[in-house]
Amino acid sequence: MEATARRATILCTLLLTAPALAQAQAPQAGAPFQLNTIEQAYLDQVLDKWEQESSKVTTFQCPFDLHVYNIYSPAPDKAYKYESGKISYQKPDKGSFQVEKQQVWQWDPRTPGDTSSPTGKYVESKADALGQHWVCDGEAMYEYKHDDKKLVVRTIPPEMRGQGIVDGPLPFIFGAPAAKLKERYWMRIDPRAPEGMVRLVAVPKTQRDAANYRSVEVMLDRQKLMPTAIQINVPDGSRETYVFDVSQMTVNSRVTQLWNQLFAKPSTPWGWTRVEDDAAAAPPAQAQVPQTAPR
Repeated sequence: MEATARRATILCTLLLTAPALAQAQAPQAGAPFQLNTIEQAYLDQVLDKWEQESSKVTTFQCPFDLHVYNIYSPAPDKAYKYESGKISYQKPDKGSFQVEKQQVWQWDPRTPGDTSSPTGKYVESKADALGQHWVCDGEAMYEYKHDDKKLVVRTIPPEMRGQGIVDGPLPFIFGAPAAKLKERYWMRIDPRAPEGMVRLVAVPKTQRDAANYRSVEVMLDRQKLMPTAIQINVPDGSRETYVFDVSQMTVNSRVTQLWNQLFAKPSTPWGWTRVEDDAAAAPPAQAQVPQTAPR
């Protein structure tokens, strides 16, 4: 799965799912960690509260900032890409992910006479107003490919729509039950969290998921159990960090017209080509994290 689709998939998975009360996990071969009785009880408590709060959500929208780090960069601790946009959801099976601005930096080795850095520095090389954008109306996934001027449509089979969608190639995006989460993740609460926050770590159990991400860390507000940040650790050691503007978060808005327009079946933009891709009813693929340092 390409990087953008992976980001959108995991992001929706963790923002929009309704985690249920976790049952005590029996030790499993290959588990990256084991929980004692106290740790398991605390995890269960957090997941139970998260389930209660998530079950109240019928519509959700929040701005986000995304910082992408590349392990192969000369400066792996500095983001080479920045994106900002909005994620939206309407229960049970409608959603959208849209990047409204993106900036990319290229590594510039030190040039003669440049004393600002002894080794080199990042310089902005690209700033676009449009980035990754997909919409799900419950019947199909629509991906806007701006560079190619294509609207790619992936129809969702009838048996996978609504609540059944969590059993197909869009796992967790629209409210996976607890059993699904436990089948696919080892989870624990990391005590290294800022005051007032809960830090949840999820590690994939399946090879399919592990091919896309090594682990995911979710920062939750301790009072409302709403996400404030998510970090996706990809297999090559790179990472993608989302920060959510909770002050602009909208939950259960009553502006019905807004939501109807947001998730309406998109029409093909003028001059674009509509591409029917029913071979895989999955979130759009995204470019993988670069294997060389473009940061």
